[in-house]
Amino acid sequence: MSAQPPPSSRRALTAFLAVFALAALCAGALIWTLEQQDRAQQRTQAADMAGDHVQALQRAIELALSANNALVALVRQGRGNVTQFEEVGTQMLPFYPGIAAMGLSPGGVVKQVVPRQGNESLIGFDQLNDPRQSAESIRARDTGLLTLAGPIELVQGGLGVVGRQPVYLDGEQGQRSFWGFTYVTIRLPEVLAATRLPQLTERGYHYRLWRVRPDTGEEQTIAASTPPPGADAVGRALTLPNGQWTLSLAPAKGWGTPAVLALRCALGLLFALLMAFLARLLVALKAHERGLAFQVAQRTSEIQATQQQLRATIDAIPDPLFELDIDGRYYSVHSPRTELLVAPAEQLIGRNVTDVLPALAALSVMDVLKEAQAQGWSAGRQIVLDLPGLGATWFELSAARKSGSSGAIPRFILLSRDITERKRSQEQLLLTAQVFDQSSEAIVVADASHTIVRINRAFTRITGYQESEAVGQSVRLLTVAESTPDFDADAVYARLTQEGHWEGEAWGRRKDGSTYPQWLSVSSVRDGNGCATHSITLFRDITVQREAQDRIQRLAHFDPLTELPNRALLAERARRHIADEQAKGGTLAMLFLDLDHFKNVNDSLGHRVGDILLVAVARRLQSLLNPQDTVSRLGGDEFLLLLPSASAAHAAEVATRLLTAVAQPFQIDPYELTTTLSVGIAMYPADGDSFDTLYQRADAAMYRAKQNGRNRYGFFTADLEARTARALQIENALRRALERNQFELHYQPQVSLATRQVVGAEALLRWRHPELGMVSPAEFIPVAESSGMIVSIGEWVLHTAVHDAKRWLDMQLPLRAISVNLSAVQFRHPQLPEMVTRCLQQAGLPARRLELELTEGAAVDDPAAALAMMDQLHDRGVRLSMDDFGTGYSSLSYLKRFQIYKLKIDQSFVRDLDDDANDRAIVSAIIRMAQALGMQTTAEGVETDGQLEFLREQGCDEGQGYLFSRPLPADEFEAYLRQHLRG
Repeated sequence: MSAQPPPSSRRALTAFLAVFALAALCAGALIWTLEQQDRAQQRTQAADMAGDHVQALQRAIELALSANNALVALVRQGRGNVTQFEEVGTQMLPFYPGIAAMGLSPGGVVKQVVPRQGNESLIGFDQLNDPRQSAESIRARDTGLLTLAGPIELVQGGLGVVGRQPVYLDGEQGQRSFWGFTYVTIRLPEVLAATRLPQLTERGYHYRLWRVRPDTGEEQTIAASTPPPGADAVGRALTLPNGQWTLSLAPAKGWGTPAVLALRCALGLLFALLMAFLARLLVALKAHERGLAFQVAQRTSEIQATQQQLRATIDAIPDPLFELDIDGRYYSVHSPRTELLVAPAEQLIGRNVTDVLPALAALSVMDVLKEAQAQGWSAGRQIVLDLPGLGATWFELSAARKSGSSGAIPRFILLSRDITERKRSQEQLLLTAQVFDQSSEAIVVADASHTIVRINRAFTRITGYQESEAVGQSVRLLTVAESTPDFDADAVYARLTQEGHWEGEAWGRRKDGSTYPQWLSVSSVRDGNGCATHSITLFRDITVQREAQDRIQRLAHFDPLTELPNRALLAERARRHIADEQAKGGTLAMLFLDLDHFKNVNDSLGHRVGDILLVAVARRLQSLLNPQDTVSRLGGDEFLLLLPSASAAHAAEVATRLLTAVAQPFQIDPYELTTTLSVGIAMYPADGDSFDTLYQRADAAMYRAKQNGRNRYGFFTADLEARTARALQIENALRRALERNQFELHYQPQVSLATRQVVGAEALLRWRHPELGMVSPAEFIPVAESSGMIVSIGEWVLHTAVHDAKRWLDMQLPLRAISVNLSAVQFRHPQLPEMVTRCLQQAGLPARRLELELTEGAAVDDPAAALAMMDQLHDRGVRLSMDDFGTGYSSLSYLKRFQIYKLKIDQSFVRDLDDDANDRAIVSAIIRMAQALGMQTTAEGVETDGQLEFLREQGCDEGQGYLFSRPLPADEFEAYLRQHLRG
């Protein structure tokens, strides 16, 4: 009985044979596909090469045949009679290489030929009746198309083709008649030479140029290699008149490459054998794997049991446990408390401690690993980590080197024990010791019998006692017995066991016997049973604090410059004196004093001289008062004087003395300064029964004195109160007018006096208050200027005016420009040019359409600043006019330098033009001056035809006033412009 191969060997052999057959089949299919692709590529290349030669042959034949066109033109030009044919033909032949002869055949019979020599036998040749050429000649005559005959044996000898072109002539009556032929005889070898067919043989190809005879249908070989190509050749056709030629090519060595085919077959066989061998190995490997699988499963169960036991041991460790190599790379991480890890465990594996830990902590870990590498273990090193949710957390590191095979990278088990609570306790103890020793307050610890057991540094610094001198002494050493009404040392320490704490002020005694104020705090310390075991006494020297309180008290009630009582102290004294006068029915006076033009001293001589002058004034005022009187400085150059038990007459007498005394010169080296006072007086109880009321009314009386010329005094009166109340009411209402849309603009037209046409308008601000009604600009504009609100109000006026002007200009209404008034406060504002530009850009109004009007006072108060502001506005394209010209003070030297476009003549001069010769002279002079300076003029307040006529005669450019129109609201002014547009 023969031996059978084992099952595994039979499966391997079967797999070998099956895979070999399949791989061989795939390789064969691939080789066949590649061969087909190579043959297709070769045939394409051969066809492209044939096409190149065919194109060259076609160009050569077409060039030769084109000579017929020239001959036809000669015949038609001579209307069938060509007398100089030989001469013309001889000149044409060099331009047509390959032509053996060209001729004319009237009626189909050759009459003329070039060259004649060698072609004499062609004269008289009848092309229509010749057996060989009659068919093609008749076809050419009947179709009227060029025909090509041949290849044929030429009379001159050799093979050639004949190109024949029929010629038709137009008769006198427009009919066409056949005249005959023009023909050219082409030597075929010369034409074929241009196609370079022999080069195909040099390139390894057989070729054949052939055609199908149109009369017999047989193939005629025109040119061919030796041997010619076979039936599998590729070809390209050449289309010629009356026929088609074909050039066929085939490789001399046949299609395909046998060497490549053999190589491919060898590679395919090798591939099939290799794949079969791999299949056999795979089957054997699978059998081996099944044998190993059982062994692995058995060992795995043993390892799992060991791992479970090890995991139980590791899980019992509460601190993070890591396995690292000598380079600090994590291999495993274990921690039952994941919050103690700087990152999740899966993110740590494979990373280095230097990548995940702070630099200092990572350096400590690496030091631990190096120490464990050197001696097998390391312990005691500490690190701190800032963990999310836990904050600063301290760890104590312990590491041990794992045993492993020699040559392997060393690994270590690192245990990181959380010692944060222990560390905090240590830090707390250290901090407590540092606080105790470094505290700025003295700390004394005494036992239950009040004997000192410990002191800190501050105790020695404050008292002078060293620790050796104080320890063992009684705490009564610290204070002077019964030093304050609230402190009795014996009583305090006796009650300490019951109350547990005492705090208050006492007097302390130093080692040198001196005393000092101290703030004392005493507390008892009890054990777990509530029994007092120790006392802690804290105290500090409050000498500096006492002095600071005294200084603060003085600063709170006295002016630091003049050392006069300030307003707070004066108010306190005033309330006390008012109460006294009220009780006895008496009177008192309050005087508000303000130095006149004190700002000039500060601006010209500096604040240091100004402060010295204020001190000198304060001393002079004090020297004139009685002891019961009080003079205080409110701030700046303002003083307030309180005269208790004083009548109005006494107050006036005091005010007179003050005015006289202050008016005397003050010698402040190196200056002799003179100043004056403006004094306002308010009386109790006539003008008020409180300090605030008397203060306000004395202030109002002082302002009245300033308005009346300064260096005088004035009493508060009822009409002054009314004016003050009205001004306050106006100011309060004005603050909300803008946001409540209470302002509106009226427009007064400006008219050309020459044409009576509207050329512009002046925007005039109006305030319509729901309770106050229409408030006059003369009343609220000064309030707006003094309060600073004129800036925001002025911006609203400009913004509204330019938007209205833009709307009217877009409507094509007759308006050249809009004028807007500027107050002195606005004109001095540094942001005025930017505000004007912003408003113009937002409205889309050109700058030349805006005129800004300013008063003389605004321009000449600070001429240099005015010039700079005017230059900025002028550079932005805005025009400037001077309003109310002639009513203020203008320096003509500045006027000629100002960027002024127009002067507006004040209505006070225009009003009496009909009756007052002086006004006529002034107005005429203003107009002449403006003309000389290149400025325009506008007269305000024009109300009569007489005024209009005079102004026109004097050359005034424009006018505005009730003669033309009163100021109109925006909608009415728009209607006014529409009316003038229709006019």
